[in-house]
Amino acid sequence: MGTSFVEIGGRGFWMQDSILELWLRLLALHVEDPSDDSPLTRRIRDSWLLASRGYFGGCVPDDLEEFVSTPEGRAIVMRAIDSLKITLAKGPELLDHHTLNLLGFAEGVRRVSGFESARLIQVADAFVDLIEGRINCDATSTAFMPGSHVAT
Repeated sequence: MGTSFVEIGGRGFWMQDSILELWLRLLALHVEDPSDDSPLTRRIRDSWLLASRGYFGGCVPDDLEEFVSTPEGRAIVMRAIDSLKITLAKGPELLDHHTLNLLGFAEGVRRVSGFESARLIQVADAFVDLIEGRINCDATSTAFMPGSHVAT
């Protein structure tokens, strides 16, 4: 099981690839519908859909730093995170593996167990904290790996 470092400006956190891929897949589905005057929206969605397919073990390309580097990109990303977090909070406590396997991951990338919504909400909070500059860890730290277990 690989891990990837999610970062902005050298600060960030490590995540298990399978969790990051699930997060990016769901997050891409919560990016607003692209309009003709916003190619950035389409680029963010397409990038995250590709990154979430299961092809990039050990280096899942989230492109977060690039996407939040402009006010437009930051707004798109923050709205997607907020939308997904609200939906997760209203949804079931456990996303069953049968449903997760319908999300179009690469052939051979199958989930064999469910996934707790609380773990994805923890990832949402970590992404917001990173974007807003509240995470100061660098790649040498593995003390905080959002989504790895349910926060207590």
